Amino acid sequence: MKINFEYSSAYDLMLSEMIGNETNIKKSQDFLNLVRNFWNSNGNKIVKEIEKASKLKFNRNIDCFVVSSMLYESISHPFTIKFEKDKEKLLAIFVHELIHILMSQNFKNVVKAVNLINGDYDYKIHFPVLLVERRVLEKLHKNYKKQKRVEDLDYVWRDVNKVYLEFHNYSKGIVPFLKENAANRQL
Repeated sequence: MKINFEYSSAYDLMLSEMIGNETNIKKSQDFLNLVRNFWNSNGNKIVKEIEKASKLKFNRNIDCFVVSSMLYESISHPFTIKFEKDKEKLLAIFVHELIHILMSQNFKNVVKAVNLINGDYDYKIHFPVLLVERRVLEKLHKNYKKQKRVEDLDYVWRDVNKVYLEFHNYSKGIVPFLKENAANRQL
C-alpha cells in the first residue's frame, strides 16, 4: 500500500474558510514535506502493525491531503491531515485514520461484525477502530498512553478499555473478535 501525499490550495482554502481561518500555503507545503518524511521513515511499520493487529489487508493505494486548518485534526475520507508537528500525535493520527480506511476497504468483510455492536453510529464505527488503534500504538510506541485527542470518543474508549486485554491476547483479528464477543455479551 502506498500513500500519495498531495496539497490542494482550493481544498485548504475551503476548509480554512469554513472555520474562519486564513490559509497558510507556505505552512501547508512545509507540512507536506514533513509528512512525507515521517511516512517514509514509519509507514512500513505502521501498515505492518495495523494489518497484523486487525488481520485485514489494505487493497489499494491512498491519497492523503494536507491542510493548514480545518475543524478536525484529520478525516479518513478523503484522507486529510491538518498541520501537526508533534510526531507522537502524528503517529496516532495516521494509525487512527488508516484503520478507518482499512475497514472501509474491507467493508464487505467488516460490516456484519460492526452491525452486531450496540450503539450509535460513531460508537459502532469507532469501537473496532480504537481496539486496533490501541494495540498498534502500544506496539509502535514503547511509552504509549492513550492520548486525549478526540474528546467526543471518551464513551467509546471506556468500553474499549474494558475488553482490550481480551482483544490484545486474541489472535484471529478484529472481525472474528467482534462476532464472537457481540454474540456473548453486549458490545
